[in-house]
Amino acid sequence: MAQSSRSAKQIAEQAGSYLTVRNFYRLFAFILIVSGAGFYVGWSIAYDTWGDIGLYSFAVPLIVIGVLLLALDLEKNAPQEEDSE
Repeated sequence: MAQSSRSAKQIAEQAGSYLTVRNFYRLFAFILIVSGAGFYVGWSIAYDTWGDIGLYSFAVPLIVIGVLLLALDLEKNAPQEEDSE
């Protein structure tokens, strides 16, 4: 087995570069979308209710908030255009 020659400090410094606000937005949005879609599909299969309004009222806001968080992330990190008049 090959042993890593990096120290714990080097690994911690590298991991810190992944813990950004932008990555948190993306991760949280992904979790919301997957959990909303997964809950909808799982509940619908388990109870054979594909058109239940209560199911929609729980799953749809999770998915919509996840998509809006992704849109927020894209908007906040879009390159700024300046008027050159």
